[in-house]
Amino acid sequence: MKKADVILALAACGACLILLALQLFGQKDGEFVVVEVGGEIYGTYALDAEDEIMIGNTNCIRIHDGSVEMKEADCPDHLCIRQGRIHADGQMIVCLPNRVTVRVSSGEDENGPDAYAG
Repeated sequence: MKKADVILALAACGACLILLALQLFGQKDGEFVVVEVGGEIYGTYALDAEDEIMIGNTNCIRIHDGSVEMKEADCPDHLCIRQGRIHADGQMIVCLPNRVTVRVSSGEDENGPDAYAG
């Protein structure tokens, strides 16, 4: 391996570490969970509450311990369930087959919650 290859590899590793640190330490915890179904807001809920939200007979969303997760879904691949728990501002869980979106918001952006349910 040439000297330039080693320098390039070290620079790439350094950039990855910087991006990882920004991802882990630069995220702000959210305050609200915004649930959308078919592009329409279904409800807005406090992230610090303990709650389960049923979306018809297709999805069950669980808010607990300062995070939110897709607990159940009748979609074939269950990718939304495998996304796990989220808590930081801007993070999302999407169930494409059922057109359900779960987004964490700090309430400070222009698309933040206008109403509070829960």
